[in-house]
Amino acid sequence: MAELYKLENTIKHYGWGSPEMIPALTGTANPSGEPWAELWMGIHPEGPSKIIVQGKTTPLSELVELPFLLKFLAAETPLSVQAHPNLIQARAGFERENKAGIALSAPERNYRDPNHKPEIVCALTPFTAMAGFREMAETEQLLSMAPGTERLISSLKDGYESFLSALFGLSGEERKKINDFVCMAASENTDTAAVDKNNPQAFLRLCGKLARIYPNDPGILSPLYLNVIELKPSEAIFIPAGILHAYIHGLALECMANSDNVLRGGLTPKHIDQKELFSILSFKPHKPELLKPVPESQGCYGFRAPCKEFTLCLLNGSEKLSGPEMPDGSNVELKAPEMGIAAVTEGAVDITVTSGKTGQKKLHLNRGESAFIGRREPGEGLFFSGEFALFAALTAE
Repeated sequence: MAELYKLENTIKHYGWGSPEMIPALTGTANPSGEPWAELWMGIHPEGPSKIIVQGKTTPLSELVELPFLLKFLAAETPLSVQAHPNLIQARAGFERENKAGIALSAPERNYRDPNHKPEIVCALTPFTAMAGFREMAETEQLLSMAPGTERLISSLKDGYESFLSALFGLSGEERKKINDFVCMAASENTDTAAVDKNNPQAFLRLCGKLARIYPNDPGILSPLYLNVIELKPSEAIFIPAGILHAYIHGLALECMANSDNVLRGGLTPKHIDQKELFSILSFKPHKPELLKPVPESQGCYGFRAPCKEFTLCLLNGSEKLSGPEMPDGSNVELKAPEMGIAAVTEGAVDITVTSGKTGQKKLHLNRGESAFIGRREPGEGLFFSGEFALFAALTAE
């Protein structure tokens, strides 16, 4: 019968994380007030989940290989402006840095594994993201609101590679002039979290908020050249390789290929390798499509993302089902036989794997908890009961 294990997961305490969002989701005290940035669910060696097998705590990686990594992500302050390599670039970069003798933990390391990192991020609260270059005419119009950007505007005539080169090449004096202006612009309506896309001044205010966290950083202008996207809960975007992006604020669930490769381009004190970043970037304007959950069966919704490593589903236990194939009290059946991870975001759920009329396994999960669910054999069913909402990341067919 298919395996069913509750997960013990790794917390990442990055500086941009929230001290409240993930602890509130998981019902865990955080008396120290340290930031809880990400909760990793999967087998990545930098933060593998654990299970209990016959009374012994065991890494999930000893049981199964998973091609994806699932996360809760809680941004109190912005993540770095960043992009991820494609699979060919990741393999070549990983091998190149290994041959150069650069330690995996070295701060100047760009490639920490040989995998790509296409990702989907789905909002659990109102969530602000930036992703993909704007249309150049739009960027030119927005940049014209800020003094000291004339050279940047001129560089746009030759495309975004030329623009970013000019941006990274700004002198300290030029950066300070821009920094001071956007900070002043942010002094109005600073209590408004969301950005009004119909009000260009709102993008300047967002620049000012970034400038107060990362003064004089070239990334403070990113709201003027990247699309600013406000996600409502259950809305998502997909980020393919080579797309410059950053997450600004909110709680989300993120699913990606099993990788931690990041090339940074601003809003960070960490290593920025401009040459390597440029080698993996797509410099064409790109606005991610807003993804909403699409009904697949009663109580089960899918996010249509072009990724071979995983599929992502949202299960809603408030939709009651009935039928001879449903165990008593079950709300939702997940018919896909692929293995994966389920993470509860609302309420509580009882998960049941059935085989024939009598055999079954059961597992109870509360809000913020997660489980590994093995691949089902023919004749086995997977059912979820209770008042709940959960996300299921599954290996693709």
